[in-house]
This record gives sequence, C-alpha cells and structure tokens, in this order.
Amino acid sequence: MADGCGGIVSRRYARLDNHTEAFAAARLAVSCVREWVSALDGRRLPAAAAEAAQCAGLLQAALRERFTAFHEQYHNENGSRVIMRGLQRTLPTTLCISLVDARDPKRLSSVFFWAGDSRGYVLTPDGLRQCTADHVVGRADAMENLYRDSRLSNMVNADGDFVIDTFGLTLDKPCVVITATDGAFGYLPTPMEFELLLLSTLQAARDLESWQSRLQKALGGLASDDCTLALVCYGVDRFETLQACFAKRRAALQSTFVTPVRRRRQNIDFARGLWADYRQGYEPDEEGRHADWRL
Repeated sequence: MADGCGGIVSRRYARLDNHTEAFAAARLAVSCVREWVSALDGRRLPAAAAEAAQCAGLLQAALRERFTAFHEQYHNENGSRVIMRGLQRTLPTTLCISLVDARDPKRLSSVFFWAGDSRGYVLTPDGLRQCTADHVVGRADAMENLYRDSRLSNMVNADGDFVIDTFGLTLDKPCVVITATDGAFGYLPTPMEFELLLLSTLQAARDLESWQSRLQKALGGLASDDCTLALVCYGVDRFETLQACFAKRRAALQSTFVTPVRRRRQNIDFARGLWADYRQGYEPDEEGRHADWRL
C-alpha cells in the first residue's frame, strides 16, 4: 500500500508521459516491495523487533537504490522536487505493508512495515487496532490527526533520508488484516467512525464482493483524496460466520462510542472524552510498541 505525496502539485516527468512524481513514486514503491517479498522465498516472519529492523533495513536499501536510479533516468533537466509545506523531497510516497503467517489454524502472526501515514490495522471481535504509528511532526494520536494539518516527518523518497518502521503481533482468529491510505480514514470525525464503517458495511453485505462494493461506495462518498484500502479475512470459511463473529462488536461500538457523539452533533470535546476510553484497546502504548515483541 503506497500513497504518493504531492498530488497534482507535484513536478512531472516529461519523459514518462508527463506523470507526476506522486504517481510514479507510489507505483515504484509497490513494484519494489513485490520484488523484496518474492526474495524472501517463503521464509518465516521476523520473530522479534531486532530481526524485523534488519529486514526493514534491506527493504529501505532496495527502495533507495530503485528510487535513485529511476530519478536519474527520468528526471527533467531543470530538476524535480516536491515541496510540501517547506519540506522538499524527490519522489515522495508513504508505504505500509503487512507480512502474515496464517498457517496456525487458531492464531495469526503479522509484521507491519511502514513509512509515513498510511496505516496497518487488525480487526478482531474485540475491536479495531491500529498497529502503525503515523510519522507526522508532533506524533499526534489518531484523533488529533483528524483535526491537525500535521506534515509528514518520514516518507520513502529518492533523497535517501527515510526509515521503515516495524511492529509485529500475534492474535487469535477470526481476524481481518487491513492496510489503508489516509483517504480511507482521514475524512471521518473520529477513529471510532472508521471501525463502524468497516463493521456496518460488513453486516449489510451478502458476500465478500458485496462488502467490497459497499466499502468502495462508502469511502468514495467521504474521501476528498485518493483512497486505497486492502483487507484479508482469516479464520472463517463462510461469510455468514464472519458476520456473526463481528455482530456483537458492531452493536456495542455504535451504542457506546458512535451514537452518543452523533447525538451531540459531533461535539469535539465530548468525542475526545470517549476517544480516551476507546484508544485503550485501539493502539499499543509507546512501551508496548517499542518492546522486543516476539511472535
């Protein structure tokens, strides 16, 4: 999952059908990741934080080499750099991927790799959990990021000064692993609404294709930006079983965290109070995020 930064204000590559740097960067990142994953050749997931960091370092080096070579080949003679609120980068893009080991019939392990504010989540019958931390100036939480215009502090780019962050966890099935660009979650009034959107469209769908269609329609009506979301379901063999597993959570989420905010006409101070309760299960604390987790 990659989201090129800069959009229509990006410089364009005249030698590449006049495509923007944002367009090229996202596709370049995805292509590079595919090759990196193929090179893993079915090896097990990184088992601990230090091992994941080494793996991320190899991905970072591959991205840097690919981006630098691409820019040297296609750049315009007068230079081409995206300027984003005072921060200059060449071929900038966010990136979020998840490597998954689902061979255990009861449990799933996943390691997320990311740069920027594209996110990785897991959805379980206990709720939605954000497994990545947005790389933005000030490190605002998911609620505050909806109301701040925080610039990115880290992203993949051809200048070379970026890092790939990592986080891993093991959880019980059934579960859903999700990656998404900021257009999927950044135009909702609270993080709780994003979980409700996922669960409401799930409950209203007939099958996986119907769920996809409903998600596309719902997100298309909200986003003022490009929007990409990918999800994979694990631990069930029938769609109706998946719906049944999440029905109770959907009802509790709406009655406890969503309807009260809507009734108060999206009162932000009131919503922040409920967010303080919701976030306890929604995101790992800083100590947990940086601990030497083991799968």
